[in-house]
Amino acid sequence: MHDGLLKSAAARFPDLSDAEKRMLSAVKSERAICGSDDNNSNAANNPQCCELWDKTRTIQADVIVWLCKNASLHGRSATDGIHVYGAKVEGVLDLSYADIPLPFWFERCCFVDEIWLKNARIPSFHLVGCWTKRIQADGLQVANNVGLRDGFHSTGQVLFRDANIGAGFMAVDATFECAPPKSFCAVSVNSLGCDRIKVNGSMFLRGSSFKGEVGLAGAYIGSNLECDGGTFENPFANQDGSRYAIRADRITVNGSVYLRNQFSSKGSVRILNAKVGTLDCTQATIEGDGKNGFNAENATIVGHAVFDNFTIQNGGVEFRGLAADDVSFRGAKLTTADLRYATIRRALRIKQIKEADQSLWDLRNASVGSVDDDEISWPRPGRLFIDGFTYQGFGNVSVERPGEYSEAPLDFKLRRKWLDLDTSNPRRPHPYRQLANAYFRMGDTLQGRKALYSLEELLHLRMIQESSSLWRRTLQQAWRRLLKWTIGYGYKLWLSGVWLALLLIVGGVLSLWSYFAHVIIPTDKDAFTFFTQHAYPPVGYPRFSVTMFSIENTFPAITFAMSDHWTAIGWLRYWLMCQRIAGWFLSIFFVAGITGLTKSDKSQGG
Repeated sequence: MHDGLLKSAAARFPDLSDAEKRMLSAVKSERAICGSDDNNSNAANNPQCCELWDKTRTIQADVIVWLCKNASLHGRSATDGIHVYGAKVEGVLDLSYADIPLPFWFERCCFVDEIWLKNARIPSFHLVGCWTKRIQADGLQVANNVGLRDGFHSTGQVLFRDANIGAGFMAVDATFECAPPKSFCAVSVNSLGCDRIKVNGSMFLRGSSFKGEVGLAGAYIGSNLECDGGTFENPFANQDGSRYAIRADRITVNGSVYLRNQFSSKGSVRILNAKVGTLDCTQATIEGDGKNGFNAENATIVGHAVFDNFTIQNGGVEFRGLAADDVSFRGAKLTTADLRYATIRRALRIKQIKEADQSLWDLRNASVGSVDDDEISWPRPGRLFIDGFTYQGFGNVSVERPGEYSEAPLDFKLRRKWLDLDTSNPRRPHPYRQLANAYFRMGDTLQGRKALYSLEELLHLRMIQESSSLWRRTLQQAWRRLLKWTIGYGYKLWLSGVWLALLLIVGGVLSLWSYFAHVIIPTDKDAFTFFTQHAYPPVGYPRFSVTMFSIENTFPAITFAMSDHWTAIGWLRYWLMCQRIAGWFLSIFFVAGITGLTKSDKSQGG
C-alpha cells in the first residue's frame, strides 16, 4: 500500500532523497530516521548544525505538502502520521487552509524556511528539539496536542493567534527568539503570539526562554498556565517606551497561573482584566520597563494570589481594582504597590518585606478582610496611603499553611504609628474611624476607644485650624482642652470621676477646717448662739458631717439636708459656690459623654 504512495511520489518528484523516501515509507509508530541513528547525544544529530548535513538528509517542503494532500488516496490515516527524525526541511512549508489528515511529529529536524499553517486543521502538531524560522499558525485547529519542546528553537515569530487546541499546548524547555519581522505581522514583536488562542487543556511554558513579547491577550485556557522557571525578555520597546514580556489582557485561566521558581522577566507582565483561578508568583523576578512592572488592574482571581519572595525592579505592582480571595507579599522586594480600589476577601499579607523603607504602598479605597503585616515591613513616612482603606481586623489564618495563625501588631500605639505613615492628609478622620471599627469587630473595646479618642482630638484640631478668626480659634481651643481634661472627649469618663473625687476631698478638708474655725455655723439662731459659746451644737440639733456636707456641695443633685442646718460665712461661701458650679459642670459633662453629645464624630459609638 505504501509502496504505491512512494511510487506516486517518485513520479511527481523524480529526485527523491533518502530522507524523503524514508518519510514516505514510514507508517504508524515507525520513525523516518534520516541520519545514521536517533541518538540525541550524537553531535551529528544537532539541528543547529544542519548546514553540515548532506543531501541525503534533506526533505523538500513540497514533498510534505504533497504527502498531506495525497496520503488518504494511498491508505494513510491519522493513525499513521508523519514522524521524522533528524531531517533538514528546505523550502516554505505552506499548508495554510489545508485539512491535514496526518499528525505531525518532527524530532531534531531543521526547518530552513518558514512554516505556514494559517487556518489549517491537523490532528496534532509536534516539533520536538527542532530548529525553525517563523511559524505562522494563526487560526490553526489542532484536535489534540501542540508540542514545541525539549530543545525546540525558533529564530522567528511563532504565532498561534485565534488557534484552537483540543488538548494541551506544550512549549517546555524551548527557545523562542523574535527577529525583527519582515514578511508578516510587521507591527508585532511576539516571540510567541497566542492572542485569543483557545487551549482546552493546560498551557506549559516551563523552563523556556523567550526573546520578544509573549502575547496571550484574550486567550482561554481550560486548565493551568505554567511558566515556572521560564525566562521572558522583550528587548523591543513600543512607541511609548513600554516593553511587555508577557501581555495577557483579558485572559481566562480556569485553573492556576504559575510564575514560580526562578521565573524571570525583563519587561513588564500585564494581565489587565484577566480572570484566573489562582496566581502564584513565588520566587519570581521581574525587571520592568521603568513605568510598569506587574500590572493586574481589574483582574479577578478566584482563589489566592501569592507573591512570596517575589522581586520586582524598575517598575511597580499595579493591582488597581483587583479582586482576589487572598493576597500575600511575604518576603517580597518591590518599589511600589498600587492596590487602590482592590477587593481582597480574606487577608492582605505584607510581611518580612525586603528593603521595606524603600517600598510604597497605595491602599486608598481598597477593601480587605484583614491586614496581616509586621512592623519591620512598614515603609517610611510619606510612602503609605490608606485614606478610604477598609478592613475587618488584623492577622488571619494562613491559606498556604492551614492551621497556622498569623499575628499582626494590635496595640493602638503601634497602629497609630502605622496611620501616621500616611502624611498626605494628616487631618483626615477615616483612617482612625476605620481602625476603631476594626478593633470593635475583633472584640477589643479598649483599643477601639483609644482610636476614637484620637479621632476626636484630630477633629477638634482640624476645626481649630479651619477657623477664620482668632477669637473663634481661642474659644475652640478652650473648649477642646475642657473636653479633653474633664471627660476625654467622652471616651475617658473616669477623668470626670477623678476631678469630682478631688473636688470632694478638697471640699471636705476645707469644710473640716472651717468647722473648727467657726467659718461653718448653724443656720438656726439659737443653735448659732450655743455653738459660739460652746464650740459644738446644742443637744438635738443635727450634727455636722464633713462627708455629707462636701458631697452635697460637689453633687448638687444629692441632698442630705446638711446645708439646711449648716452654712458657711466669709470666704468659704465663695469656695462652696465654685464647688457647686464645678460639680454641676462635671456631672453634666459626664452625662453628655455617656450620651455622646460631646463627640464631634457622631457616627461612632463606644
